[in-house]
Amino acid sequence: MSHERLHRIRRHYEARLAADRESYDILDWSSREAQQARFAALLRVLRAEFAPGERPWLLDVGCGLTDLASFLEAAAFPVRYLGADITLGILAEARRRHPGRALLAGDVFAATPLRSRGVDVCYCSGVFNLNLGNNDAFAAAALPRLVELSRAVAVANFLHRRTRHQHPHCHYFDPERLIRSMTARGLEVDLLDDYLENDFTLVLRRSGPG
Repeated sequence: MSHERLHRIRRHYEARLAADRESYDILDWSSREAQQARFAALLRVLRAEFAPGERPWLLDVGCGLTDLASFLEAAAFPVRYLGADITLGILAEARRRHPGRALLAGDVFAATPLRSRGVDVCYCSGVFNLNLGNNDAFAAAALPRLVELSRAVAVANFLHRRTRHQHPHCHYFDPERLIRSMTARGLEVDLLDDYLENDFTLVLRRSGPG
């Protein structure tokens, strides 16, 4: 990711930081309920993918204030959690609010210390929402990277182009276009779009065994 885009992302989210501000609001979600509906879509995937008693490694890409970890704890679905984010101010606030959670500062879509198939699940929520002018191209390159890092599945959500009230600072995706792009790269893709009118989730994995 270019320095200009990194700066735009950091400036957008760090400007929203305040110690007494709700975490979903800092991260520019419309409501806590909408944020948790996206997390619930991931939870459906986790429950289908892993047997009771398993504790998968989960990489939360663009983890923000680690609300996902809190959601999974409340849902009694244990994971080995690692959050990653490029916005240092957000990570500092996450550490203040939730001391002891494992966090990584860095861009997982670039060269990182994370190895291929180093976690069981990669999850990405909200990373593709801010309109940077290259969102479609970035998503097409980023999703295979998430699959490369995961042993089982990669799961990502996006704003849906069917949304009636669209914000100019956000980007809205065509799910069918994304699916065609990923299947052309040899990935298997499942679509979840039944939980919010303005959102959809893609579940991606390698084709065939291994």
